[in-house]
Amino acid sequence: MLRKITIFPVPATAVTRAARRLAVLAALGGMLGACQSEQVMFPATPQKKLEDRYPITVAPKTESLTLSPRPIGKKLGDKDTSQINGFAGGYLQQGHGPLAIIMSGVPSSPQALAQMQAVNGALRERGVARSQIEWRIASPDPASDSGESPGAPAGKAAAPAQLTFTYTRYVASVEKPCENWSKDFSDYHDNKSWENFGCAHQHNLAAMVADPLDLKRPRDVDPIDADRRTVVLKSYREGKATAAERSEAEKGMVSEVAK
Repeated sequence: MLRKITIFPVPATAVTRAARRLAVLAALGGMLGACQSEQVMFPATPQKKLEDRYPITVAPKTESLTLSPRPIGKKLGDKDTSQINGFAGGYLQQGHGPLAIIMSGVPSSPQALAQMQAVNGALRERGVARSQIEWRIASPDPASDSGESPGAPAGKAAAPAQLTFTYTRYVASVEKPCENWSKDFSDYHDNKSWENFGCAHQHNLAAMVADPLDLKRPRDVDPIDADRRTVVLKSYREGKATAAERSEAEKGMVSEVAK
């Protein structure tokens, strides 16, 4: 016995939707297939750092000043004091190690001792600590007294001894110049830094750094302010503000014109 089967017609809109879905899936499959490639991918070549491309060289340099300061009482004259102050200012700003003063011989005469005392006084007034001043003798021969002039007439004061002031400072420089401008940036697709990249930065850094030795090693940590630390810890234990109080003159206010 045959059974009667009823077939319902499929709407045309359903067929259209199914066809569209198949078309979208086929397009996505084609796009994904196009991304597949047999080309071998190589890792990116590491580029040189600025420090390696244009290294900054830090080298010591000796600064010197030759002078024959004449003591006037316990001090020096204005001209000698001005020259020593200028040299000591450079030492305090960028000097390393001691400020050495080289004498020609052993200071055994009263004139030489007076000269040493006057120079020490001028340096200390300029701000150079006693521990930073180092006297040196070029010749240990007692006969070569640094305070007497062998040809001086009798009854005339001997000429002041010649002193050489020296200290060491450091100089930063970049040996490689910025002169390679061969790259044409109107047609550049390498996605790499050009040859002169960072050259001006390194040259400017070497010229502007206050202490070139900072580029080679970190500075020493300043000593702790024990008094300030005690005040802060006491305020913290008592639940008070640990920041320093500012006066009315230190507080800033926005002008009415800028509002």
